[in-house]
Amino acid sequence: MNIDWRITMALNHLSAFETAVDKGSFTRAAQSLGTTQPSVSRHIASLENLLEVKLFNRLHHRVELTPEGQELYGAVKLGLGHIRHAANRICAKRAPNTLLIGCTYGFAHLWLMPRFSTLQKFMPNHEFRMATADTTSLFDLHEVDFALRFGTGDWSDGHSQKLFGEELFPVCSPQFAQTHFGSCSNVDPSALASAPLIHERQEKYSWLSWQQWLGHHKVEYQPAADTYYYDNYALTLQAATEGQGIALAWQHLAEPPLKSGQLVELPGLRISTKSGYYLAYRRNHPQADTVVNWFKAMAKSQETMLPRSV
Repeated sequence: MNIDWRITMALNHLSAFETAVDKGSFTRAAQSLGTTQPSVSRHIASLENLLEVKLFNRLHHRVELTPEGQELYGAVKLGLGHIRHAANRICAKRAPNTLLIGCTYGFAHLWLMPRFSTLQKFMPNHEFRMATADTTSLFDLHEVDFALRFGTGDWSDGHSQKLFGEELFPVCSPQFAQTHFGSCSNVDPSALASAPLIHERQEKYSWLSWQQWLGHHKVEYQPAADTYYYDNYALTLQAATEGQGIALAWQHLAEPPLKSGQLVELPGLRISTKSGYYLAYRRNHPQADTVVNWFKAMAKSQETMLPRSV
């Protein structure tokens, strides 16, 4: 068996393998990679054939690594991580005026992208790039210049500036509200516990889950064992606009579908916490003041246009 040849061939499949492990299913890996579930399955099957080992146990709603898969995943994660870090360093050296902003895909899609051209015009001598992740990754400030982080701002690796706090409320499509509640007014929190709810995967620094949100309203709730969890906030809101159920919305991130009327708020049910979105950056970063001021100005401008709590 020519191991070197098999490893060379396997490199085409390792990214799909890593993502499938990180996401916990081939379907969510396909969503993350912008491809289809059968394509991811073929990558994994090809990798298993090349190595002549079984890497996953296929369960009903998820996949589970075999011992051989666990050993390979550790090496793949380390190796691809080194490659990504090296690529970031190389790009930084070749493009000294490039500023890299790390944020979740949902934040990029719903908040930053609509304002991105304004940021580029604000600092025309610099090129801005975005590094996105599906989870609430903190983003290493040695790899990105600025990171949008969710939490309470108590990170020790740099400075952080709060942009806006966490205010969550339930939203759904107008048709869904009419079908399930007759209207979007005077909906009792207890009624939501038995309605179709749209869930997002929880991470260490995640916002409130449905279980926590309903708990604030003194409603007991436990998701079903086969509950599907979305991996990014943009997909969560998209599912709500398609009438699949009720999602928890951030006032600042749900502005586009709320303004367009694709989503409506179920009023009188807002919850605020001590957490929020922060812009984090390295100490003594030469462009920190300029970039921070721009983000603060954008957040303040949006605050004046958003509807007050209802």
